[in-house]
Amino acid sequence: MSSLLRPPGPGAAAGPAAGPEPTEFTAAVESLAGARARPDAVVAEAPAPARLAPHAYACTVDIGEAGTGRLVYLHDPAGQPAWAGRDRLVVFARATVEASMADDPMLTEVVWTWLVDALDEAYAEHSALGGTVTTTTSHRYGSLAHVAAQHEVELRCSWTPLAAGARVQTLTGPRGGRPTLDLAPHLQALVATLADMCGLPPHAPGVVGLPTG
Repeated sequence: MSSLLRPPGPGAAAGPAAGPEPTEFTAAVESLAGARARPDAVVAEAPAPARLAPHAYACTVDIGEAGTGRLVYLHDPAGQPAWAGRDRLVVFARATVEASMADDPMLTEVVWTWLVDALDEAYAEHSALGGTVTTTTSHRYGSLAHVAAQHEVELRCSWTPLAAGARVQTLTGPRGGRPTLDLAPHLQALVATLADMCGLPPHAPGVVGLPTG
């Protein structure tokens, strides 16, 4: 895809007392336009949660019919202790998998490893990473008994994105002169992890983003 993500628009949200969007928030959102990942990944703006932070932005990621994901960027100029900084990424990814893959007792650990490796390979610097991996099997009954069981794996996690080369941000750290936060590598990591969850082979990278027309 050759189109780019736009600056915060309908997908951006702000709390009732958030005030104007900070420059560092809008710059971080705009950096998503530089994400280079699988060209078969469809990225679209989405409504952002309005109560998790004063400023928020969200986008969805879909790969075929098997995988879907969501990335939410939260920004609080005052910082939040649990984030160890002023920024937080909340990520969701879900994929339909084959029965043999779902039955693998190591699947949840493997999915988590895919995420960690994807962050490293994209040079997406971060801290305070945590989350869960869940597998589910759905069986149909009655009039739906003819439908085969569906197996899914789901990843829910969050982490604090860091500017390239920056140390872990703290609430007591300097408030000025911080490097610009680049979120593109973090979006790339989500796309790569979702592709792994779908069992897809590596793909030549391309620009992912929203249509501008």
